Amino acid sequence: RRWWLKRMIESPRPLQEKMTLFWHGHFATGYRTIENSWHMYAQNAMFRRFGVSDFHEILRRIIRDPAMLGYLNNNRNRKESPNENLARELMELFVLGEGNGYTENDIREAARALTGYSYRDNDFHFNEHLHDDGGKRVLGRSGRFNGDDLVPILLARPEASNHLCTKLVKFFVNDSPGEPSAETRSVIRGLARTMMRSKYQLKPVLRQLFRSRYFYDSANRSAVVKSPIQLIVQGVRTFQLPTRDIDSLLDAASLMGQDLLQPPSVKGWDGGRSWINTSTLFVRQNLMVYLLTGRRPERSSWKIDETPFDARHLINHLQRADQYDGDEVIDHLLRLGLGDQPHPQRLEVLRGLLRNTGNRIDNDRLVACLTIITAMPEYQLC
Repeated sequence: RRWWLKRMIESPRPLQEKMTLFWHGHFATGYRTIENSWHMYAQNAMFRRFGVSDFHEILRRIIRDPAMLGYLNNNRNRKESPNENLARELMELFVLGEGNGYTENDIREAARALTGYSYRDNDFHFNEHLHDDGGKRVLGRSGRFNGDDLVPILLARPEASNHLCTKLVKFFVNDSPGEPSAETRSVIRGLARTMMRSKYQLKPVLRQLFRSRYFYDSANRSAVVKSPIQLIVQGVRTFQLPTRDIDSLLDAASLMGQDLLQPPSVKGWDGGRSWINTSTLFVRQNLMVYLLTGRRPERSSWKIDETPFDARHLINHLQRADQYDGDEVIDHLLRLGLGDQPHPQRLEVLRGLLRNTGNRIDNDRLVACLTIITAMPEYQLC
């Protein structure tokens, strides 16, 4: 957990790490159930390797992944007593979406296809003696299927690309509750068509999404609630803050509702507005003060970190003849920290702070301004 959080903060490939986090929430697996750190690491490395390239390959590997096989008890799936856990979650959560185009019989037959899929030590192991080699009928197709046969059968369904593209849009663009708008549904359909045409290659889909007018539409600015991990990573990277104590950051993430490598269930984290309540908002504000200053909240176990932070590097380019324009400094910090304009009253608080100190711009005033900005409701969004 320390290693991955540090990697997310320092990585020169932030999209790769963000997609690794996306897949960790999508194929949610918890270390307390697995009790094998290497299996968790191997799964994490697999998500990183294929996370921005090939969903077909991710799915093929996830049904052979020791962490997932152990987490959903497929190592106990044998022809005499099929275990339906992995088959059910493949259809309900991972590929098709709950209630989308499958029946209970499809789950039972898929579970038979996955019999014998287990692991030995740290590697996948197929036990042919425990595998049901009989005929099966899954999603309207018949044959003597095994797990590898099951993957293309699932991905041939249009519900698969639609389900995955819906999750990508919510993760990257807009996670507002309720039914998606007509425009959002149209965008998802277009992304799903691209995904099907590209045989589940992810780069064309992400490229189409990130270059779309929809992605940059004003309605989709600041329309995603930052997860606790994103709040930490983005805060450090955006303002080039000291990392502070990694264990304290992980503790803060846990208090805000996101235990890295320990999702609450196989559904992963609900995300969106579930991240925000009166308790977690208080921790979010305290966390940003800790990152900016190294000072911990009262009654906190976070480790005090006296590494200084000089915020002047954020505004050095604005200096003219050894002077700064206060309004220009504030506008720059807001553009840096927020995805949209704050409420006018909050803007006036910032300007009043500088006016009350004679528009003096020094490191203490800059840190005070950043403390106010990161406490704003708008800062919780991206």
